[in-house]
Amino acid sequence: MLPPVRFSAKQQPRLGRSKRMSQHRGFLTPEERARIMELQDLLILHFVEHRKATAAGQEERVKIVEAEIDGLLAEKAEIEKWAAVGSA
Repeated sequence: MLPPVRFSAKQQPRLGRSKRMSQHRGFLTPEERARIMELQDLLILHFVEHRKATAAGQEERVKIVEAEIDGLLAEKAEIEKWAAVGSA
């Protein structure tokens, strides 16, 4: 049996901290976080497609997928940039 854990006043966790942190400017909104996750999933699929196209020697498909990857990365960077600007 484990002994009960006791915290001194200095060691007690700050329970309200995460609520304050989520209201801080510069953090991504739930919609932005969802879009970032969606973009990351799409990037994974595109990188896999790029690898397959490269292995198959499909140069035109490689160029198309690279352009799509660039677009996804640019959108992701734009969302993250606005979050960073908001925290300044």
